[in-house]
Amino acid sequence: MPNRISKVISSLEKEGLDALLVAKPTNLRYLCGYTGSNGLFLITPKEKVFITDFRYKDQVHQEIHRNGISNFKIIIGERDIFTELPKLNSLKRKNLRLGFEGNNITYQMYQKLSSLLPQVLLVSTENVVEKIAAKKEKVEIQKIKQAVKITDTVFHNILDMLKPGVKENEIAIELEYRLKKEGAEGSAFEPIVASGVRSSMPHGRASEKKIKKGDFVTLDFGAIVDGYVSDLTRTVVVGKASSRQKQIYNIVGSAQKKGITSLKSGKACKEVDQIVRNYIREKGFGPNFGHGTGHGIGLQVHELPTLNSRSSDTLEENMVVTVEPGIYISGWGGVRIEDDVLVTNNGPLVLNSAPKELIEI
Repeated sequence: MPNRISKVISSLEKEGLDALLVAKPTNLRYLCGYTGSNGLFLITPKEKVFITDFRYKDQVHQEIHRNGISNFKIIIGERDIFTELPKLNSLKRKNLRLGFEGNNITYQMYQKLSSLLPQVLLVSTENVVEKIAAKKEKVEIQKIKQAVKITDTVFHNILDMLKPGVKENEIAIELEYRLKKEGAEGSAFEPIVASGVRSSMPHGRASEKKIKKGDFVTLDFGAIVDGYVSDLTRTVVVGKASSRQKQIYNIVGSAQKKGITSLKSGKACKEVDQIVRNYIREKGFGPNFGHGTGHGIGLQVHELPTLNSRSSDTLEENMVVTVEPGIYISGWGGVRIEDDVLVTNNGPLVLNSAPKELIEI
C-alpha cells in the first residue's frame, strides 16, 4: 500500500496539484486499508494525514499499520472531521492547489470546504486514485479469483432450485445465503433474478413472480472476498429451449466470445465495445443491446476501465474486466452472459469456470 500512495504523490504534479484530499470509502480502503465509514486522507509530497473520529480510534491505527504504512499522522477529531482541516499547517499556504474527488464530494461538502479553507484553491479532480487502482496487484487478483470461485460454485449449486413455481425472491435470498456459506463476506450487490418476460430488464430486481416452464431465467450476482468482488451473469432455460431462445442465446454467446478474444493490453476499450456491438447489430438486434459491454471490477463492482462506446480508457496488463453483452426484447425476454476476465500480455484469461453453453433445466 505504501507504493500506491507513492503513485498518487507522483500524479500530483501531472494533475497540477499541491495536495489531494481523499474521502471516497473505497479509495481510503485501497490506499490505507481503512474500512471505517468516516475518514479523510490528505496527501502531499511531504506529509500524509489521516483524519477520523473517536469511533475508529483503535481501528484506524490497526488497519493502517497492518498494511505497512509509516510516516503517517493520524488525527482523531470530532464527528464532523472536515473541521480538522484548517488546523493543518500544510493547508495554511495561500493559493495552495488542493484537489478533491469531484465525483464523490457533494455540493454541500464543497461549500463547507470553501468556507473552512478560504485561502486554498479547490480543484475538482476525476479518478486520480481510480486510474491507479485499475491495474491490479497480484494480491488483488488472487482475492478476485477467490470471489470468482465462490460465485461459480454457488451458480452450480443453485441450478437445482430453478423449477416452476419457485419465486424469484426465493432464489435471490438463497443466492445471498449460499455466497456466505461458501466463505464470502457477503453479496457484492443485490442479486438480479429475472425470469420470463422480466428477463428483458437488464437490472430486473427479484420479484414475487413465480418461474414458469419455458422461462428464461437470468441470474446476475457476485461475492465479496476481503473487499474484492466478482460479477457473474448466466441465463438458463427452465425446461426445453425454443428455437428462438436458442438463436438469441447463441448470438449473445458468440458476441461475448468475440469481446473476450479482443481483450489485450494497449487495446482501446471502445474498440472492444464496437466489436461486440457490431456483431449484435449485424445479427439484427442492435437496438436490443443498450448498455456497455463491460467494466472493471475490484473493490467496487463498477470501476475503471469502462468498456462502452464513449470510453477513453485503454486496456493494460493486470486489469480485470467484465464482458457482458445482452439482447433484451420487451414482452418476450432477454439473455446476458458475463464473465470476469484478466488482461495479460499473453491474452485474456477468463477467471470463471461456470458453463456457458445453454443450460436447459
